[in-house]
Amino acid sequence: MESAIGIIAAHGKPEAAELAASIATWLAERGCVVLDETALQRDPSAAAVLITIGGDGLIMRMAHAYPDIPILGINVGRVGFLAMIEREEWQSALERLIEGDYRVQESPTLEASVWRGDQPVGQGWAINDVVIRAGFQMIDVELYIDDQFVNTYPGDGMIVATPQGSTAYCMAAGGPVLSAGVRGFAVTPICPHSPIRTTLVVPEEALIELVVAREREASLILDGVPQLALREGDLVQVRRGSHRFRLVLLPGMNFYEAFRSKFNFQIRPDARPTRRARRERA
Repeated sequence: MESAIGIIAAHGKPEAAELAASIATWLAERGCVVLDETALQRDPSAAAVLITIGGDGLIMRMAHAYPDIPILGINVGRVGFLAMIEREEWQSALERLIEGDYRVQESPTLEASVWRGDQPVGQGWAINDVVIRAGFQMIDVELYIDDQFVNTYPGDGMIVATPQGSTAYCMAAGGPVLSAGVRGFAVTPICPHSPIRTTLVVPEEALIELVVAREREASLILDGVPQLALREGDLVQVRRGSHRFRLVLLPGMNFYEAFRSKFNFQIRPDARPTRRARRERA
């Protein structure tokens, strides 16, 4: 691998900074061009791959700061669902990286724009989700898909999630998990004041429109970051974004294994599969 590799360590974690220094030295000894965070800030497009040393939150922040650049995450956080390389495995992982023995998984992003009457009052994009969130009182959110009215949802708000983000707030709110490759977005009501709690999965090409239909405190939140206070009548339009979220996957990385282990999603913890993966049988 001849292109430059960027390295970014989580701030405030001495172990991340120490590991970053070791990785930079190791890569340089093998002839790689290494860029630190200062060099990346000067030229955000200089790196072909970013190595983040921290947790999933760092990956999300760097994907926003350096959109469309593939990211390989080394976990020194807690869950590490996106940062799938554990710190003790970094050398073997980076050997595969510099040999080109990896693939890049691409996921769609979301673009959100807010209209107040005929005036645009805010816009942004998200990797995981676009959320309308109530304050202390319940709000009403009207949902339209491709100009067709779907329903009015009284409750704590609404989540529009990408497949990548479906394992975040969407899953916590009872929505579905969309595995990589699913070409759709999950629209999930948050604590709806109704026994009907059905999530909709809509095509990537759909126009999703959310109208705040009650004068109560509400906010627009993109990837967990509050963006704008919403008013009654505000329209939030959500579309597929122009950016792509790119995650470096090494051989052996498995979404379903990560899902079971990281979220402890094991109905019978001692269960063993009765058949091997097709790749192993070949």
